[in-house]
Formats: sequence, structure tokens, C-alpha cells
Amino acid sequence: MRNPFQTPMNDTPPARVLLEKLLDRVEAFALVHYLDAHGIPVSLSEPPLRSALGEIPFLETAAELFLDDPSRWNDARALIDRYRSGASAVRGTVWTCSECGERHEPEFGECWSCGRVRS
Repeated sequence: MRNPFQTPMNDTPPARVLLEKLLDRVEAFALVHYLDAHGIPVSLSEPPLRSALGEIPFLETAAELFLDDPSRWNDARALIDRYRSGASAVRGTVWTCSECGERHEPEFGECWSCGRVRS
């Protein structure tokens, strides 16, 4: 994939660069939080045209996901690909709290019932 940040040596790279246009608002917010959790600075811009959907081209209503640090382009693309492949899903087994016996899904690191940290 071509890196859109490659510029001549004497040019200053842009402050932020468009990563993707997303029609699905849920996916847009999920990607923002996923990338942020991995230390990739991004911002989301939503045009105020959602109510005009059907009257204007649908891509004009898409949310735009911007990369705030152009030097992280490859990291951001790799994480987006990983997110979409499902590799970001929590893996593990159901565990039982050693304090109160409550059963928990693998993504939980502490007991919701008594607060004991998973051991």
C-alpha cells in the first residue's frame, strides 16, 4: 500500500491525514477507541449532512477518520486491518473468582461481584 505521507524532503508533512471514510457510525467510533487504546492519535469528523441522505451522494454523509500523527500511518493501517480481521477479539477462557466463586468472561480482569483481581 502506498504511504500518502511520502513527500519531498523539504516539504512539511500535513498535520493530519484522512485514514478512511466510514458510513457506519458504530464502526467509526469503535475504530477511534481501538486506535486510541493502542496509542494511535486519531480524530473523527462527522459532516452535519446525515439528514440529507438520499438527497446527496451517500459518501458526503460519511464520517472521516483522521490520523493526527502522519508518522504512524503504517501502524494505524495494520491495526485497522487487525481490527477488521477479528484478531482483536478477546481470547481466553471463562474464569471463576477465587474469592466469591462468580464466573466471568475472559475479557474481565476483576470480579464484578467482589472486586477481586483475576489470578
